[in-house]
Amino acid sequence: MHELVKLFYSIGEPYAAGLFEEPEKDYFYRHAIANARYLEALAPAVYGEGEHLYPSNAKYFRSDCAVTPQFALTYQVDWNKLDSKSAEAGKIMREFMAVSHNPGGWTHAAPNYKRIIREGLDSYRERIVKQPEGEFRDGLLALVDAMKNYIERSIAYLRSVNAPADLIDALTHVPFEPAKTYYEGLVAWNVIFHFDGADNLGCLDDGLIHLYNGEDYTGIIGELFGNIDAAGTWSCTVGTNGYNEITEQAVRAIKNRRRPMLELMTTPEMPDRLWEIAVENIRCGSCNPSFYSTKNIHDMLKSRFPHIPDEELAMFCGCGCTETNLQGLTRAGGTDDNIPLALIMEHYMHAHLAESATFEEFYEGLCAETERKIDEQLDAITDRYDYMAKYLPNPIRTLFTDDCIENGKDFNAGGARYTWTQSSDSGLINTIDSLLAIRELVFRKKMYTAEDFLEKLTAEDPVFYKILTQCPCFGTDNDDADALAADYAKRVYMVYRNKAPKSFIDAYILTEHQFLRYEGEGARVGATPDGRRKGEPTCDSIAAIRGKATEGPTAMLKSAAKLPQNLADGISVLNLTLSKSFIGEALRSLVDSYFALGGIQVQVTCTSVEELQDALVNPDKHRDLIVRVGGYSDYFVNLSPALRKAVVERNVHELG
Repeated sequence: MHELVKLFYSIGEPYAAGLFEEPEKDYFYRHAIANARYLEALAPAVYGEGEHLYPSNAKYFRSDCAVTPQFALTYQVDWNKLDSKSAEAGKIMREFMAVSHNPGGWTHAAPNYKRIIREGLDSYRERIVKQPEGEFRDGLLALVDAMKNYIERSIAYLRSVNAPADLIDALTHVPFEPAKTYYEGLVAWNVIFHFDGADNLGCLDDGLIHLYNGEDYTGIIGELFGNIDAAGTWSCTVGTNGYNEITEQAVRAIKNRRRPMLELMTTPEMPDRLWEIAVENIRCGSCNPSFYSTKNIHDMLKSRFPHIPDEELAMFCGCGCTETNLQGLTRAGGTDDNIPLALIMEHYMHAHLAESATFEEFYEGLCAETERKIDEQLDAITDRYDYMAKYLPNPIRTLFTDDCIENGKDFNAGGARYTWTQSSDSGLINTIDSLLAIRELVFRKKMYTAEDFLEKLTAEDPVFYKILTQCPCFGTDNDDADALAADYAKRVYMVYRNKAPKSFIDAYILTEHQFLRYEGEGARVGATPDGRRKGEPTCDSIAAIRGKATEGPTAMLKSAAKLPQNLADGISVLNLTLSKSFIGEALRSLVDSYFALGGIQVQVTCTSVEELQDALVNPDKHRDLIVRVGGYSDYFVNLSPALRKAVVERNVHELG
């Protein structure tokens, strides 16, 4: 055994040991073996009394390893832990990572659960065996065998602790054989979720309905949802291929849960009963489900990708904080980069506003600069993808994603059926409102020279800031304001649509969601003419700037619908905060009307001004308060002080 391998095994680091077993082989094989060695050394997860699924409650991930697999980054290192075990081992890993390091970005995905549940992983092994001999084939075979070894050891452990016989029986079949019952399907789904690194649950109801035989497994689905919450990860999609009994069970199971982000695909034909359950969940404060327009998403994707068949569009799932994916078919970047629109605008404004003779001249110059900056960042993303293809393969996702096996290519190297980059922007609405204020005060009313405008803005003059609040703004159904908003957004979106594919990338996509990034992005940006002060968070996705939706939710939704969301190709997130008086038929009318106008997504927080203000002062008294952020939900107390303040500053809309 190689001395490096002995060193890493001696300190309990099987993943790192696997990396150095055969250092002359390619990176795909080395990471596949590393994953296999990690699984072989991983102790069976501790069984909790009464659990119907296994593993559960993030126990699968409990190990003392410093070097571990990671679903988006290939692997990760806890340097303090590794250095405390062995300074020499830390030095070796740093030398390795000097070549093979993560260059940034984050990729969410969902395995092809539907196919695995129907065919079993033994059939995947058969597909691998048919591939040409070589390191790709050998690495995948080692990985599948390690997964089977883990399940066999887990069964022996479960028998030793007298776990339920039906759970043990299910695991003797799935996920390596096709699931024969609804319960086996749920058990297999949970195992694949954990093997993948516990990222996303994909399209649950569509993947299991062929096994349904009248059982009510709402509680077991709740356990599955509890596993994604315990792991601190993301989403699940239902209704993407029509509605069935499992759709209803999933919507019931999400009640009073912060995770997953349950994405309910809606159509005008969605059953009243399903609407009633969803509305009651939101009224109870869970913020789940969020609502997605099936038609508008499919139309958007068909426009961009006319070659994708309908049955594949029906595998849409918004992974992570809702990045566009087709379950088990795509390598679609999660947050490959963040385009700092507000920062670009701020810099351009200070450099060029004074020299612009007209608003049109200033606006065209800003658009040209923004388009150039976006194009540069997309080129940088392409370079990053090329780097990951060479140095950071992802063997587990290669196994679980069509058509990597048959293509003989890694997930990160163009093996998936579709490879899309996907980045977000920060400050779209800040930029729009800033442009409206500049147009109004400098060029239309000529209240300030450019120099005076910038001086008062930089000084955050209180009288000036009060005047800014009187300018036209996005989110009030002002046709003049919304026309400028739509034009600017189209300029941004079309850079992605017009970008010619490079390398193995099929397309560049923009997703309009912010997760937690709008705090960090805002910290880089000075004062902006939308009324935002230096360092404050930028806007949360495509909703009106906090406090500016003064004409009510209908006006805000109408403004948002005028943005050409169909050109973004990713999900345009809209956060809506409503009082309980709105949660009922009024909510359904709002959502249906918004989607009829072209909106893509709505997510709702149900609370009151009084509750939010008290939670800001006394957060510990409101530990169960769940709020929507920028594409996901979380407990209010988990947010940073700046994000808590941003949530409180949103308009809370009352009925009547």
